Parts: sequence; structure tokens; C-alpha cells
Amino acid sequence: MVSSAKKVYDVDLDYSELEESIYGSDKMDHAFAKYFLAVQKKLLPDLQKLDLSLNEARILLYLMIRKHSTATDVSKYTGIGRTETYHYLSNLLSKGVVLSTFDRPQKYYALHYTEAVDCLVRSKQNALRAVSENKDEHQNMINSIVDGMVMPEQQGKESYQVIVGEDPMHAKIVRMLASAKSEVSMLLSDRYLVNLYYAEITDALLDLHGKGIKVNMHTSCKKVSQLLSEDVDGNIQKMVGLKVVDDANTPVDFVIIDNKEMIIMLDNRSSPGKKQDFCGFYTNNQSLVTAFRFMFGKTGA
Repeated sequence: MVSSAKKVYDVDLDYSELEESIYGSDKMDHAFAKYFLAVQKKLLPDLQKLDLSLNEARILLYLMIRKHSTATDVSKYTGIGRTETYHYLSNLLSKGVVLSTFDRPQKYYALHYTEAVDCLVRSKQNALRAVSENKDEHQNMINSIVDGMVMPEQQGKESYQVIVGEDPMHAKIVRMLASAKSEVSMLLSDRYLVNLYYAEITDALLDLHGKGIKVNMHTSCKKVSQLLSEDVDGNIQKMVGLKVVDDANTPVDFVIIDNKEMIIMLDNRSSPGKKQDFCGFYTNNQSLVTAFRFMFGKTGA
């Protein structure tokens, strides 16, 4: 029965097999199974982003649709073992998105979808806020351990890092810009400059100029002045060393900080994908940084 249940919830399910599954020949159950499959495929990924396991999310959706149900019913219609079902229900109760009655047998029901999402979002925000508030204290704890150990010096060692996903890559660029001491050089295609603009990263370039840091940008974006000078008075070319180049001169997007470290932004230009399809390559390898700095100089020649 368990294997049949799992097959029922396979994305590639052949609906004709439902008749002989745990749903039997009941037309109402058969219709519910079809509807529930479609809902799961659409909503489960979002619920899992809110720190629910796959089975917790499935049970929560089931209770949203079927309302008051016993653990036995939940187990039957989700294909999850009964003992596991009690465990997941307990977790959902503790998260505040499922409630139970005093009936015998006990019945469970869920908040409306919007209420449940709001509840889970608040919980995650509170957890993230707590992590952020404690980061300095935790860093001090790590430092105290490191300071008490004799370790070979690693500062200045050349390294590299692969960053996967658009948001993590943007966060890396922001941290690099914040660490700049003297100079920032950027070679950006039209599309990637617009990408950084909407991520509000281009605003940081104007802040760098105010700190006396030299900013040079070569880009194929013809409207770069409009993007950078919005809400800014004065000559944007004086604030950011700007040069518009041909598309052929921007074969790759990269940012170089102080001629010491760099990040290369990689994605499929011919077929832009999802946020997670973006990736970046960071390194402080001086041979690579020098080579890309030479390329940057050539595009401005």
C-alpha cells in the first residue's frame, strides 16, 4: 500500500492507475486525488522555502483542502506512514499552522493558506533576525578559539570561490565593493548592468566616489548615464569613469577591486535562465586579476 501511495503522488502519475490505488473506486476520492496532485505540484516548492519538510507541506495542504481530518485519514490520503504522520502533525502544531480538536479520535485542521504563509514568514524572519543580531557575538566566539590556537598564517593566500545563484552573487559583489580601498574596475554588458541596477548595486558606485575611491566602468549599455545619474546632480562621467564600448568588447562581465581580487559573472547570455542559473567565479589569484585588468584596459583603448 505504501508503494502505491507513493506512486499516486509521483509527478508523472498516470491517472488511470488511481482506480486501483488507495483511493479505490470512490469518484469523490478519485477527483480529490487529481486536484490534490495539481495543487501539490504548484504550491509545495513555496512551502518548503518556509522551512517545512516535503511531508509537512503535503500534510498542511491536505488539511487546508479536506479541513477536519483524523491522523488516519491524513496517513491514508497522503501515503505517509501513520507513525510518521503523528510526528509531522506535531511539528505543524508547534509551528502554529495546524490546530487540533478535543474529539476522539482527535481531528486536525489548518489555517487558511494566506494565514499559514504569513505565520511561517514571520517565524522565518524572526529566526533570521536572531541570527543576524547574534553574528558579532558568534564571530567573537570563533575568534576566541582561533586566537588560542597556533595555526600557520593563511592571510594573503590565493584562493577561489564559486558562487551559485543570482542573489548570493549580488551579495558577494556588494561585500567586495564595500571593502574597496582605492579603485574599482567594471566591464559590464548591457544586460548585466541593468541587472545590477535593479539590484540597487549601482547606487554603491556613487557612494564609493564620495569616499574618494576611483570607479571605472566600461559597458555596452547605451543608457548607462541615465541609469547612474537618476536622482543625482552633476556630471556622472566625473563621478564614475564611464566608457561605452561595443558589445564585442564585453565578452564577459567582471568586477576588479583594488587590482587584488575579482569576480566574473557567468550565465547563458543567449538564453537567460532563472536566478539560480547565474553563477560567479571569485578569485584573488594575481595572475588572473592582472590578465583581466589588462583586458579591461584594452576595452578602453
